[in-house]
Amino acid sequence: MKQRLAGLLLLLMLPSAAFAGSLWGPFSAGMTTEEVTKVLDDAYPIEEGDRLATNAVEALRRDGVELAGESFTQRFFFLNDQLSQVTLRLDDTRDFDAMLTTLEALTEKMRDQYGEEADSELRDSGPIRQATASWIDGNQRVSILLMSMGEDDSLLNVNYQPYTGD
Repeated sequence: MKQRLAGLLLLLMLPSAAFAGSLWGPFSAGMTTEEVTKVLDDAYPIEEGDRLATNAVEALRRDGVELAGESFTQRFFFLNDQLSQVTLRLDDTRDFDAMLTTLEALTEKMRDQYGEEADSELRDSGPIRQATASWIDGNQRVSILLMSMGEDDSLLNVNYQPYTGD
């Protein structure tokens, strides 16, 4: 009984990275900023990074990441000093309709890598237009978000997050 209890306590003390899956490339949820920068020497710290609804804060950034023929800024978000999300934000934003072709190219690339979408939605009317698609791959959720940000500008993100089930 004491051995089981000791084993359970050891498991609880392990860092969450031991249980986390890959987020993007060689990065796993739970990594520290130091661990990320050891892998990516061109990632640089952000003093006043964005904060997500989860309270995760952007602490590292990397420019010029190529995906589906487009350039993205890679953003690393940390919660309690542990990596919790990797976001790729499209650098060259355009209006919503023009960005739909980029969304389609990204969706095809993700289908090749992860299979059919777990869910997708297109809201193409109203003041805020939005298109989303997401995939579940083991312990990670990959999602694409395209959202209008005014008449001539849109936001397109590819997010990599840990997934533990619904």
